[in-house]
Amino acid sequence: MKSSVPILCYRNISPVCGITPAEFRAHLEWLASHGWHGISLDQAIDYVKGGPAPPKLSYVLTFDDCYLDNWVHAAPILRDYGVKASFGCVTAYLHDGPRRPDAATPNADLRELPVARDAWDRAIERNDPTAFMNRTELRALVEEQGHGLFGHTHTHQTCFRSDQPIGEMERDNLHSGVHGIYLEVRDGLPMYPSGSAYAHNGFWPASNDLLEDKLVARATSERIEFCLHEFTLCRERLEAVAGRPTRAMSWPWGEYDDVAIQAALLAGYEAALSMDCGANRPGTPLFALRRIKMQGGVGCGELNRRLCIAQNALLAGLFRKIYRAPKA
Repeated sequence: MKSSVPILCYRNISPVCGITPAEFRAHLEWLASHGWHGISLDQAIDYVKGGPAPPKLSYVLTFDDCYLDNWVHAAPILRDYGVKASFGCVTAYLHDGPRRPDAATPNADLRELPVARDAWDRAIERNDPTAFMNRTELRALVEEQGHGLFGHTHTHQTCFRSDQPIGEMERDNLHSGVHGIYLEVRDGLPMYPSGSAYAHNGFWPASNDLLEDKLVARATSERIEFCLHEFTLCRERLEAVAGRPTRAMSWPWGEYDDVAIQAALLAGYEAALSMDCGANRPGTPLFALRRIKMQGGVGCGELNRRLCIAQNALLAGLFRKIYRAPKA
């Protein structure tokens, strides 16, 4: 049985949210000292498609969302260890701007830089995407540092999975994705179970009347059209930044189905990253590549355990069979 390539999924590398820079550095130090080799996402895709096997103990490093802290804190540590990563971009928040200082910049004052925990609210409510990386920084990651980019859809849109209310909306305790459902979000509107707008047909407001809260079901044909537009726009915008083809995307919230996969194929992608557990080896579905979720508090011992499971195709398959959560 061919070996499996673990794919690690990070998001925030920050002193104030997610994984701290010290924790991330400890992960890379442990990987280097225990013989692990970072390979590109492209190499992993080629291997799953039947291409050359990578070196033993290979892994892939990915980051979803392209938060500014990936540039400020993660990129300098990646340079220190010579590890290449791939970054997943939500292209609605691409913006122009100068290269901002990172943690390796001498005498840099990072206190005024926006932090990731506010990124979505700033971008959606205030039209301020500066807590995400800008085009200049993304180009530097690709052209100067050898990293890759993958799509993470254009808007990372939520939908309502059911038309049975579960309470009322409170603006101060609301998932940012709901802003793309209602024309205007306000306290007291009905709240419903939510999910990925790419993986569920969903229920949407019947009209743009702010006083109307009736929902109607979206047809599958409408979702296909929505997915195809979002996936294609995301790929085209990323290719304009990177100057090279965008081969992969990642599913928001890890949710997908056959309709979403078909739209991704039509949009020109070769593969997609899920949040399923399991093996990545020849024969793994290209649009359900498995990833290991990394979060704050994961020490090197736990990292080792997760890698041991994901790297062993038999263990990874057993773990997937037993523990994988069913799709909604």
